[in-house]
Amino acid sequence: MTVRGKISLLYLATYGTVVISLGLTVFFFLRNLEFRRIDNLLLSFHNDIVNTYKFAGQENRLLSLAGNEDFGFAIYIEDEPVASFRAEPELFKRAEGIGTKGDHRYRATVELIEGTEERFVTFYNLGKSEEYLKFVLAVVVFSSLSILLAVSLIGTIFTRKLIRPFEEAGNQMELISRTGLKNARISLRKSGDEVSKLESEINKALSRIEQLINDAKQFSSRIAHELRTPLAVMKSNLQLSLTGSSSKESMREALIETLEEVEKLIRLSEEYLLLSRTEISVPIEKREIDLSRLVLETTEKIMILNPGKEIEIQIIPDIMISASGYMIEHVVMNLLDNACKYSTDDSVKIKLTREEEFSLLSVSNKGKAVDFISLDESVKEVQAQGYGLGLRVVLSILRAHNLRLDYEHEEGTNRFMIEFPSESYSK
Repeated sequence: MTVRGKISLLYLATYGTVVISLGLTVFFFLRNLEFRRIDNLLLSFHNDIVNTYKFAGQENRLLSLAGNEDFGFAIYIEDEPVASFRAEPELFKRAEGIGTKGDHRYRATVELIEGTEERFVTFYNLGKSEEYLKFVLAVVVFSSLSILLAVSLIGTIFTRKLIRPFEEAGNQMELISRTGLKNARISLRKSGDEVSKLESEINKALSRIEQLINDAKQFSSRIAHELRTPLAVMKSNLQLSLTGSSSKESMREALIETLEEVEKLIRLSEEYLLLSRTEISVPIEKREIDLSRLVLETTEKIMILNPGKEIEIQIIPDIMISASGYMIEHVVMNLLDNACKYSTDDSVKIKLTREEEFSLLSVSNKGKAVDFISLDESVKEVQAQGYGLGLRVVLSILRAHNLRLDYEHEEGTNRFMIEFPSESYSK
């Protein structure tokens, strides 16, 4: 069953119950009023019969009855009828109190007349009342069905209007799936805030999917480009080694160069794995780490890899944060490695200080200004000449940690900074 059919069925079930309940309530209310009217008329008639019979005298017990032909009576002494009018004496022989028998509403009392107990039964013929109540019931049923039909039609119209934006969204998404995603967006009729939000969120999702597809294409192209050079160098060195005419020294140099290219490949694969993990929103396993110790150990590794560089260290101890230690280490190592690689005076400075509301990690070096787009601007392509994929990995990791990378260039000095909020460490 379609959503439209389910909503229409819900309309019928809800309003049908209400309408039927209301109709039955009206019918039984009118029925009760009719029986009250009859009981009041019957009481008045009964009292008239008793009083007329009681005071008519011993010789004149014949009653002269005029008026509504729906009334009648019967009088009994010890269950033997002594008088009746428009009644079958046997029908009300054992009648007591007030009740209904057959098509009659009756009232029975025992009166003491001249020392003798006599039972008086008066009745009212319900034929006309039953016809009236049947008419009322027919009107109630017809009105209920008419109201249900009207509600069903109105509900169907409103349901169609409410469902139409969702049908349009489905049709447009189906068309997009057939024709392609490039610059494809949906446009819905504005019938409420919810529809506007649905359109906005679907278009955001389409934009995100399109961006991911473009990123995948760029990644594939970039990976092919990045792998081409080291693989070509390795192939050349291996071919040279296989000729057998190379000296031991040249073969050693070729092996060293090949090893360097292998290390580049390993680093490239790690960076692409990190980038893919952070940019597809894979949950990051965070735990409390000693940022001060991590920065110090990472700096020592960079000093070993760059023995000719002068690295100045200024680190405040015991700064704790909640993060992925492996990823934050990659961030620090990448920033330090780039600073060493592009420093114009072979000097680098790394500082980790504690401010009032945050801890600040900064890496600086002398060099040309970098064309840098900050993480806040939500721009996927980071244009940083000479920094390439590594800086993009850094930005992606920080974004996954709800952190940002700031950059400034003053007096020939490049400075990259990361602020760790005060909530992320313990004093």
